[in-house]
Amino acid sequence: MCRLKACFAIAGVAFLLPPLLKTQTARTTTATFTSSTELVLIPTVVNDKSGAYIAGLKKEEFGLKQDGKSYPIATFEEVKTDSARPGRSTGEHGTFSNFEPGRRDYHHLNIIILDFLNTPLADQASTREALLRFLSDVAESGEPMSLLALTRGGLTLLHDFTDDPKLLAAALHQARADNAPLIHAPIVDPEHPTGSGLAALLTALTRDQLQSEALLTSTVAKEAASTTAQSLQEIAKAFRGMPGRKSLIWASSGFPFSLTPPSMLMCEPACPVHQWYEMQAAYDNLWKMMNDAQVVIYSVDLRSADSATLSKRGVLPSNIGDPQFDTDAQAQWQRRDTDSTLQLFAESTGGKAFLGASNLVESFRQATQDDSSYYILGYYVSRTAKPGWHQISVTIGRKGAHPRYRNGFFLSRNTSAPSARQDIRLALTSPFDFLGVPISVTWSGRDAGKSASSSTMKFDLVMPPDFASVDESDQNHMVVDIAAVAKNLHGAVVAELSQRIDTHLKPDGLEQIQHNGMTYRNGLQLRPGEYTVRFVVRDSIGDRVGSVAAPIKVTR
Repeated sequence: MCRLKACFAIAGVAFLLPPLLKTQTARTTTATFTSSTELVLIPTVVNDKSGAYIAGLKKEEFGLKQDGKSYPIATFEEVKTDSARPGRSTGEHGTFSNFEPGRRDYHHLNIIILDFLNTPLADQASTREALLRFLSDVAESGEPMSLLALTRGGLTLLHDFTDDPKLLAAALHQARADNAPLIHAPIVDPEHPTGSGLAALLTALTRDQLQSEALLTSTVAKEAASTTAQSLQEIAKAFRGMPGRKSLIWASSGFPFSLTPPSMLMCEPACPVHQWYEMQAAYDNLWKMMNDAQVVIYSVDLRSADSATLSKRGVLPSNIGDPQFDTDAQAQWQRRDTDSTLQLFAESTGGKAFLGASNLVESFRQATQDDSSYYILGYYVSRTAKPGWHQISVTIGRKGAHPRYRNGFFLSRNTSAPSARQDIRLALTSPFDFLGVPISVTWSGRDAGKSASSSTMKFDLVMPPDFASVDESDQNHMVVDIAAVAKNLHGAVVAELSQRIDTHLKPDGLEQIQHNGMTYRNGLQLRPGEYTVRFVVRDSIGDRVGSVAAPIKVTR
């Protein structure tokens, strides 16, 4: 019997595991490895010139390339998504899971993020009103939607997926209305005298002050951009395991850090070039993760019409074209730059940008209805291909047909412990379940604890058949990381455990994993009280993560 020791059972055969390690961490990805190939799926929306969806296309009408080389389309399907929300068990029969057994449908999912971090308070108020009107209009649509807020503290789940917009509206009403954006408001007046002597000295002093302020603004913008990118990456990691396209409606006043090359920035020479290149790399990685997870960004512009209003007093003729004193040019450039950034984020993931904020209700409506039908193209990639990012292109032979699709995918395998710790930490702290690995947990009993005041609360963590990627070319290599963290009602960590299963399966063990899955049995030392325990499983070879939260009440 594997009681207090960590163990897992495959088809009823128990295997002892190494001693418990300190906390480790998790990530997400879709990839089922065979001995030599990996199947890559490309959801593709096809529209005509008017924007209407084109149905009934045949596989022979599509062309597919990776890194400029043509590949045969191995699998092809036209998808019509259902409006059922993602199923999971939340305590029925004592089991908590992040999936609904037996279902692998393509859901039409809309993840709405209200970006309070990068949106001025005035625009936040109008956004709330517009979103409430939109939720009122779609009350009978039955489309599953979730609502999140992006603030200085990262992502907050306002409401999980539901097909009842009234619940989302209630959650929006309860959300804080004073989410201060991370935006530096200018305090230096660019007004300056003209001429020589003292006027020239005052002008030089003003330039120095403006440059210092530009550096501060750039630093604040980088912090906001980093938080934004990390939060969107969290979405990609969480939903990577779910099949098909996922719509991310990103309601924002724009990314805070410009993607314009340094030589073209209006704040030159004040903009730190090294920060630009650093954030460009972060953006590139974000787009790749979104594409790899088949998460499509729909940018909904929240900026009010007067965000680029020209100054009332005008600009002196001598200041026209000056990057520090031409405030009208700065405002116009900022609006154009934000437009291009919002468009770039949408187009890089196969989505759309809704600019201008002239009709937010209509923008929300179009964003949520865009991908109810699409095509899934699949092709096989050799496991010996170069690791990293690979570009994808899709063409259609029919005249007037315009495809939108993910423009690439990651081919990687990172089984290192540091990568596991980073990924698991994210899944443990995230406000929502990660869906890359299907898992379910059941509280299975209670034993005496290590101290008189605590009990060992036992659990069974079950992973279904074929839950993990197995590298058959490396002697059936499987690497699975497991972690659990218990928090009390105040959010303090009171117990935790972690375990790495790094093994080369024998043929019968491989067969059992593929057909029966695996059960991990262990226990947590808990005192009397109420707790929420989040369990995380990371498939390290497949680079996927699953997580689920299971509440428990320990009595005396």
